[in-house]
Amino acid sequence: MKKYLYLLLLLLTFVSCSKKVEISVFNNSEVDRVNEMVEICLCQLQNFDATKIIILDSDGKRVPCQIIYKGTNKPESMIFPVNLEAGKQTVFTVKEGKPEQIPTKTFARFVPDRKNDIAWENDKIAFRMYGPGLAKENPTNGVDVWLKRTNNLILSKQDRKNSINETYRYNDSTAILDGYKVGNTLGAGGVALYYKDSLLIGKYFNRCKVLDNGPLRSSFVLFYDKIPYGSKFLKAELVITLDAGSNLNEGIVKYSGDAANLQLAVGLCLHDSVQSINGNAEKGYLGYAENVFKEIDNRSVALGRCFTGVVFSDKVLETKQLAGHVIGICKYNIGEEFRFFFGAGWNKHGFPSDQDWYSYLVSKRSALLQPLEVKILK
Repeated sequence: MKKYLYLLLLLLTFVSCSKKVEISVFNNSEVDRVNEMVEICLCQLQNFDATKIIILDSDGKRVPCQIIYKGTNKPESMIFPVNLEAGKQTVFTVKEGKPEQIPTKTFARFVPDRKNDIAWENDKIAFRMYGPGLAKENPTNGVDVWLKRTNNLILSKQDRKNSINETYRYNDSTAILDGYKVGNTLGAGGVALYYKDSLLIGKYFNRCKVLDNGPLRSSFVLFYDKIPYGSKFLKAELVITLDAGSNLNEGIVKYSGDAANLQLAVGLCLHDSVQSINGNAEKGYLGYAENVFKEIDNRSVALGRCFTGVVFSDKVLETKQLAGHVIGICKYNIGEEFRFFFGAGWNKHGFPSDQDWYSYLVSKRSALLQPLEVKILK
């Protein structure tokens, strides 16, 4: 009897240790995918312990992954990066094991003891949006940009009472600077209501909540409680997600209230320096390039080209220049989720020329039209 019990225990141990699932990823598009995040709902991985999941590539090497909670206490999904040439297919193995600690490449934080803004970054770029504490100097829902020439995270190391601008100085090796200021504009990809040929730039967010905070993805939601629209007021929730290795954020906005036949505009602020605009409604993206300068020792120093961009996942009705912006206008129905991508880059960190930035936006648009085909193999 003991012998049979022993064999049964061995069998159960073998079954437990051999629990695994294979995931096929196919790049059925014309563009290579570099560090693109694949997301798998944990509902598809039944009986897996989310705290013990590890992923192996086709060569048996570990792939970094992150469990996504989306602001809850329950694990919702897992993400992992994929590098896959156009037309290629590969298989990953998911199984239980001892996860390894991986470098943190994204970070987000709300700063209540400074000016109620939220700041976030990854290994490529950094951003900020404004809360009630910045109402007097920046009463807008625009997106500010910090350019950097380092893959290291800066925000997580700062005193919460200071910003990057106040504690870091420009030098040629690391290069941290506030290269794209917003003011009362949409900045680098803010979203606004478009009404009677006017751009209704919104105010600062009222509240925010961080949903996930690295190492591969950081996300948060911003709440706007009172948005003027004609004689009415609407509400909005904006979820922003930034993945490691990407210069573009994903934005998903949802409006609520008594209104119909709405139009939304996502735009880029145009400054006075030497500039270039690329993209249109048919192409599904907008790109902008300008010279940037910084005051160093009471002199203006040229610091290359700053790039901003927006990529649309839905059809764009038209693009135009309006009120110091270039904008894309889209139809919108109350209660629906409107998805778009926005961000920035620098010719000193990854984009040597204007055309390199515009090609990056084109590739993102192509990837949206032809997403990776992901299948769980039983």
